[in-house]
Amino acid sequence: MRKQPIAKRPPARLAWVGALLWCLSFHPSEACTLWGAVGDAVAGGGALVAKNRDWVPDHRQELVLLAPPEGYRAVALRAVGNDEPGIKAGVNEKGLVIVSAAADQFPSADRKKIQQKKELMRHFLTTCASVAELLTQIELMRRPVFYLAGDRTELAVIEVAPGGRRSITRTVSGTLHHTNHFCGIEPPELKRKPGASSRLRDERIEELLKTPGRPFDLEEFIRFSEDRNAGPDNSIRRTGSAPGKPRTLATWVVSVPPFGSPQLFLRTADPGEPERICRLSVAEALRLNGGERIPLNAGLCSGPSLEAFNYFSGDQTAKIATAH
Repeated sequence: MRKQPIAKRPPARLAWVGALLWCLSFHPSEACTLWGAVGDAVAGGGALVAKNRDWVPDHRQELVLLAPPEGYRAVALRAVGNDEPGIKAGVNEKGLVIVSAAADQFPSADRKKIQQKKELMRHFLTTCASVAELLTQIELMRRPVFYLAGDRTELAVIEVAPGGRRSITRTVSGTLHHTNHFCGIEPPELKRKPGASSRLRDERIEELLKTPGRPFDLEEFIRFSEDRNAGPDNSIRRTGSAPGKPRTLATWVVSVPPFGSPQLFLRTADPGEPERICRLSVAEALRLNGGERIPLNAGLCSGPSLEAFNYFSGDQTAKIATAH
């Protein structure tokens, strides 16, 4: 019995099917919205820096105190127990705030292949006093990622692409924002177009930042963080349309005044845990002794004391040394 020849699928169709399967198998799990204001855009001056941290609900988060033997002390948000743990946002004793967002146009596996200094966010927070100083260390930023950094007088958005390509946008008066796709540069090796969620969140936060009624304050930025304009998967505050979908696990908003202590608002929504809110003075947190972790139910999280508002107005170094 003669064998029937096996029909060959046209190469073009095979390529199309392969591309479709690859796209369907790639579901970005990371997403964050970053926004800030500085100078005349902030009531009383200074800066506001905010982040809604979105991720799949498979881990927990903790507020920690970074107290290196040498360098600046800082308060930071740390992810624990997932495949990308580490510092996700922070503010140090000099008033430098740094938050980050994943570059979802590159798959996570590809980003991890690029070698760079370990615990980079911790390094920046403990060695840099300002946005200007952070930018002097930009060569350390090698993996695709987006940063929003702010201090008492300046904001900067930094886009990092493979091969040492970077984009920097700075302002001393106005607003900046970013989500999870490249805007300042377009790397030729991009794996995918901007996702719908990233585009919609980017457009929405831009719209909110243009809302009449500026200058902004801390409470206004907290309200922005709660916006659910585009449904469970595409809003600034994401709730997730299914149990395993990315959702907003934390909101981090820092007010950095021209003088005095920065104020932190932190809201966490860890899986299986009640939502927790912490409002604290960074100055008071920096005077803690003992363990690195700051419990969100501690009295420190109930709001800043009057003493803390003046903590940074004088000689910070001397006061910190006295407090320990």
